[in-house]
This record gives sequence, C-alpha cells and structure tokens, in this order.
Amino acid sequence: MISVTHETLDRPLKIAVDAMGGDLGPEVVVEGVLAAASKSRSEFIMVGDKASLEQALKSRGQRPDNVTVRGTTQVILMSDQPAVAFRRKPDASLVVAARMVKAGEADALISIGNTGAAMVVSLLTLGRIQGVDRPAIATPLPTVDGGTVVLMDAGATVDCDPNNLYEFALMGSVYSERVMGIKAPRVGLLSNGEEPQKGNDLVKRTHALLGDTGQDVPPFCFVGNVEGRDVFKGTADVVVCDGFVGNVTLKTAEGVAEMTMSLIQQELKQRLWTKLLAAPLRPTLRKLRRRIDYAERGGAPLLGLNGICIIGHGRSNVRAVANACAAAERAVSQQVVEVIRCRISKAPSPPPSE
Repeated sequence: MISVTHETLDRPLKIAVDAMGGDLGPEVVVEGVLAAASKSRSEFIMVGDKASLEQALKSRGQRPDNVTVRGTTQVILMSDQPAVAFRRKPDASLVVAARMVKAGEADALISIGNTGAAMVVSLLTLGRIQGVDRPAIATPLPTVDGGTVVLMDAGATVDCDPNNLYEFALMGSVYSERVMGIKAPRVGLLSNGEEPQKGNDLVKRTHALLGDTGQDVPPFCFVGNVEGRDVFKGTADVVVCDGFVGNVTLKTAEGVAEMTMSLIQQELKQRLWTKLLAAPLRPTLRKLRRRIDYAERGGAPLLGLNGICIIGHGRSNVRAVANACAAAERAVSQQVVEVIRCRISKAPSPPPSE
C-alpha cells in the first residue's frame, strides 16, 4: 500500500468527516479521527452536532490543532429515504460535508452512515466526471498472497450495461495503480466460469467488449473471466461486476470471514489440548483477524464523481474510522479523480455492445 504523501501539495489536506453517521455513535467517530490526526498533518473537520462533538473531544482531553468541528442541526438517519432526505435536510451533516467538498472547503468526504444517502448526496452535490455514466464503489479486499483486490462495483449501481462495466474496469484500474501501487493492474470479469462463453447475457456481452475495446493500446489489462473462488486468490487486481452481484459477494465474504474466526475460537475451547494451544496461538489469530477485518481497509471510494467520497461500514469501529481517514488522504494525494478524468477523456468510446 502506498503511504500518504503531501510532496506535491503546498498545503495540508482537508478531510470532512460526517461525524453523525454510523451504528456506534459520534464518540467512536471522534476517537477514530483523533487517531488519524495524531499521525497526519491533514486537517480533519468533523461535521455534526456541535455540542455532542465538543463534549466528546473534551471527555478525551484532546484537542489537536488539526481537528476542528463544523456544527450542523440535522442528521440523515438509516431509515431515511436518501433523495427525500437530501431535499428536506439541507443542514444534515452529510449534506454539509458534501457541499464543503463541492465548494473547495474540503478535499474529501467520509461517511459511515446511510450508504444509500452517501451515494445520492455525493452524486447530486458533486456530479459525475464527464464521460462517466454511473459511479461505482471500489471496495479493497484481501488476497491470500497478502495483496489487495479491488471489487468494482460493490453496490452503487445494481443494474448495469456493458459500457458501465467498461467504465468500472477503467476506474478500478486507476485506483489500483495509483493507491495500491500496482503497475498495470489485471482486470477480471466476475462470472460463473472462466470460459468466454460462460455467464449471463450481461457478462457475455461485457467480456466481448473488454476483450476488444477497439484500441491499439487498451486502457486497462483485461485477463478474462474470474470465478468467485478466484477473487481472493489474487488472480486479478481488479474484479468487475454489477453492483448487485458485487454487494452480495462483499456481504458473503464478510460473513464467511466472521464465521471462520468464530469456528476457530469454538474449536480452541472444545478440548483440553486445544485450550493449551490457545495462548501461544493468540498472536497468530490476531494477525489473521487483522488480515480479514474490514476495519483494516476503513472505507471504499465512490469512483466516478468530481470529488473524493469514502464510504465506510455502518458498524465501523475506531480503527475503521482512522483507516477511512487514511484512505481519503491516499485518494486525494494520488490524484485519483484527476487521473480518472484524464483517462476517460482520452479513451475513445467503446464500440457498441450487441
């Protein structure tokens, strides 16, 4: 993973954090932001109820110079309809944070609240990059070789056409290259078989499109179809699919990871000899948990927008919030939006899919 650098910037980054989202409350967001701020020279602007946030800062006895509060009077709840909330709650923490990015008062937005609201508010406020039809959530996932695969799309656009997946492949390739530091990332198309003729109609048409972009130098390295079992093997650096399949894949992976850790813990408690092994195995188990824990990646960028929006898990803990802050810094410092805009503008429109 590329570390954050500010060498090309003449000022610290400004990160707007929607502090009122998340299942665990603003206190967890405050702790996560403080953890991130202690290791960065970026300025973190926590947006939300001023009294609650100031009290949380006071109770922790910390108020670093690079953490500030922007007070708002409204909150978009998990139960709110995103588009309705955007219109009816103009002073919601998420809406204000998005407007700050639009106005140049912040370089990136982080939200761990209502995912649908984060997508709608960001899209309506920031707009799409010219040439991008639909945005996509780029979710980093671990691979068995210690690397990272980017899953595109993890839930932003559930109904796609081949041209959408073409754009996802291009944007995911940029993110993998710029943020993950992978030269010429390999792009795979998620299917139920490796053969080109496998898959539903969307997958078959997309395979033909990605394999023949009509360009002498393709904008990304397409390696063909990959199956679900290949996602975590490191077979590809970017795996492309529609948002419905991607979200199911993501949630299934999270469930399997949690089940695996639970089963290991149960087995270690079953017999005397396994109980004796538990203590020396704890460091290894902690390392394993970190490798598969969503909190280690913090959040996923919504790519295709005229700005950086990092969407975190609703149940993000302190470590997840801190890592979401780092993800925002990486995306800004590596100029992800600018590079996507440049490559989209230079890439000829893909040939129509039949």
